[in-house]
Amino acid sequence: MKRLWVILFVIPLFAQKPLKYSISFPEITQSNMPVLFLMHGYGNNEKQFNELIEELNNKYLIVSMRAPFKFMVISNRWYEYSISDGDTLSNQAQIDVSTNRIIKTIEHIKEEYNIDEKKIFIGGFSQGAIISYKLALLYPSKFEGIIIHSARLPVEYSVKEPSLYKNLNILIIHGSEDSGLSTKWAYQGKSLFEKLGANTDYYEAKIGHEMNEETYSKIKQWLLVLVDN
Repeated sequence: MKRLWVILFVIPLFAQKPLKYSISFPEITQSNMPVLFLMHGYGNNEKQFNELIEELNNKYLIVSMRAPFKFMVISNRWYEYSISDGDTLSNQAQIDVSTNRIIKTIEHIKEEYNIDEKKIFIGGFSQGAIISYKLALLYPSKFEGIIIHSARLPVEYSVKEPSLYKNLNILIIHGSEDSGLSTKWAYQGKSLFEKLGANTDYYEAKIGHEMNEETYSKIKQWLLVLVDN
């Protein structure tokens, strides 16, 4: 019984801590900086976005977060999953911990830096993008935009009143040659957010399950339009 109480006490504390992250400042530090929060893919870490950050950090504060669950030595994941009889099973308790800690990290950055709270963007690759979907569906009013690169909708999700999504901007990028997640998953996400009334952009590149200079450029163009508005 004592051990159970320890577990019940530790997990909530763990879920409320900000994540570890790397941070990149714009070339000219300013007040009310737009901020982009990035979430890496399964088995990776916050350094996955180094090349993208080099493309973007002239105008934004960029926070690349590390997933809270270890996977081997220097790799991490947002949640465990398995595939059984063709169905994907996801650890929903870990997803809850990850989303809570991401929100805690966002609040921490708000306290530490002078950011524009109307220009908060989130995005990710693969599993990190699935978590981005989850956050956008849970907290649509918190974000100006969401970037989904090579992902699917969460296995379990719910939607709020559609009017809450009308000011949300979403960019969905997918590889036409992605053998891990086919484009049908991207179309499902596109269809859902269009039905919710979000401003939805879809871009398909002739790549597999990866990011490249072409998709970096698309992200940069999309962000520039929104930041300058």
